[in-house]
Amino acid sequence: MEKEYNKSWGGAREGSGRKKKYAKTCFFNATQEVVDIIEAIPRNERADFINQCILKAAGRG
Repeated sequence: MEKEYNKSWGGAREGSGRKKKYAKTCFFNATQEVVDIIEAIPRNERADFINQCILKAAGRG
């Protein structure tokens, strides 16, 4: 005996949820000097800071 479910209840809604800001998470080994600099930046600004530094160092920013 199969139950019929109301499809408007529960489940994911299209367009809901947190949107991805960046495509990929990268990990790397940093020197203590670099760690000190990164930890001095507010947590919610670190990714933007690192991305801007890399782009500038590569001549694209």
